[in-house]
Amino acid sequence: MSEHVLYALTPNALRWLNSRALANKSMYADPDADFAKLLERGGISDYRRPTKVKIRGRIELKPPDTDDPKKTHVADRQAVEFYKCLEGMTPRLAAGPEIWAYVNHFHLHEYGMRRWPSRHKKDDDALETHIRTHWLTSRNQKMYESSISGRTWWLAHVATKAAEASCGAFSAEQAVGLFADQPEHYHRSMQYEVLRNPMILAECVRSLLTDSRGINRDGYIEMAREINREAGARLLDSVRQPEIRGLVGRSSDRLMRMPEFVPDRKYLKGVRPYRVLSLGAGTQSTVMALMAETGWGGLEKPDIAIFADTKWEPPHVYEHLDWLEKQLSYEVIRVSAGNIRENVLAGVTPDGNRFLDMPVFIVNKDGTKSVAARQCTNHYKITPIHKKLREILNLEPGRRAPKDVQVEMWMGISFDEAHRMKPSRDEWITNRFPLIEMELTRAQLYDWFARRYPGRNLPRSACVGCPYHTNMEWKWLKENDPKSFNDAVFVDRAMREIPQVRGTLRGTGYLHRERQSLDGIDFDAVQDYDDFMASECEGMCGV
Repeated sequence: MSEHVLYALTPNALRWLNSRALANKSMYADPDADFAKLLERGGISDYRRPTKVKIRGRIELKPPDTDDPKKTHVADRQAVEFYKCLEGMTPRLAAGPEIWAYVNHFHLHEYGMRRWPSRHKKDDDALETHIRTHWLTSRNQKMYESSISGRTWWLAHVATKAAEASCGAFSAEQAVGLFADQPEHYHRSMQYEVLRNPMILAECVRSLLTDSRGINRDGYIEMAREINREAGARLLDSVRQPEIRGLVGRSSDRLMRMPEFVPDRKYLKGVRPYRVLSLGAGTQSTVMALMAETGWGGLEKPDIAIFADTKWEPPHVYEHLDWLEKQLSYEVIRVSAGNIRENVLAGVTPDGNRFLDMPVFIVNKDGTKSVAARQCTNHYKITPIHKKLREILNLEPGRRAPKDVQVEMWMGISFDEAHRMKPSRDEWITNRFPLIEMELTRAQLYDWFARRYPGRNLPRSACVGCPYHTNMEWKWLKENDPKSFNDAVFVDRAMREIPQVRGTLRGTGYLHRERQSLDGIDFDAVQDYDDFMASECEGMCGV
């Protein structure tokens, strides 16, 4: 690995750049800007001086891949490698603006443009402030806050010192990851003198990674204040780590019970979530429901199970659901937004809008192919379940749920389909995946059920005419439930022959991906497809 000296700007060069920042603002938007030529044209030929710091390898940071200002901080995860690159850098040297101004202009200029993009291109005063804040930081106490390279070094320095004092509880990379995800925690740590004590900072970071996960900026500020009141008034060298850990633990436990400090409700302590099993009456949700009934795998019983009925499930699913209800001691509630089959034939959604919300396969008027928007899961599964939960929990329609209301929604997704996991879009609902927690595959669920309920079959839960059926499922339906299959054929034809259905599509619709009439397809002859249900939103169908 190559090693060479790190340079710093001379005080004269730094002053010149500061005085000419606005006049040369276009250069700060140019990734190929040549600041050496700029300084030479300004009569500053001797613009750099060597320092005691050695560069091991290259100073290089990968710019963030996104232009979203809210996500650019993820680039901070590279801080540890950058920190290790600068051998001999000390906090005293890191307080000087000349070093970081040189690195910002001559090593990390393009990175800085992407990491801290200016949103004030038409406001000269704001743009000048932006340049001086990130490229030309001159105030020592701001070096750890805003300088492109200075902040990155300080970030890793704080994380490294905390990791060293943690006695192996976490690594510097883990601490940097925490600060990258929650930059305000890093800023608070630097602003409170008591938190600069490595031992206290180590306990705070350990808590933020474990006991205090989910705490917001205000909560961490309050924690810092509590620590400052109790530990700051004493000689820190005399306070031992177990005592500090107890102090941080007590503060964390109190704050994590206060909704105003814990916006992510799944981390809120002292509030038992209302547990709801989303019951599709298919393989996964059936076995999960029975496991919970018997306490298998340590799974506790949910408060209720909810089955969202589209009114178009095959008869054997309803028969199975009737049987399953008798096996469970907790309540199974059936909800419905209406009959999806009747609504499709009427060309409307449950709300009466003129729209076909099934993901049918379309041949467009110009001969190209497309797929209709998939809204059926939301309209017929999610919405009626959430409506019922609001009713049970006395939540007014359209009003934000109180912060102490938390629902834990159990989703029946098996370990082999973990890619279907998705978070809830509602802050008062946290999706949980017990089968994935237990690493159980669909095959293992079949085996678990067969050993306890021999001779009984597990159904696949899906609407009769679901376009996501595989050829194997269409064939099974045709051979074992011809009445349901013929009903699907009828609806398939209706999309092309009944005006009010045909009018909801911009092309010609089909239930099968081959885009042929369902009753004319040889399911053994055509190529089968991947399980489309695997990409189904929210993981509420086919389980």
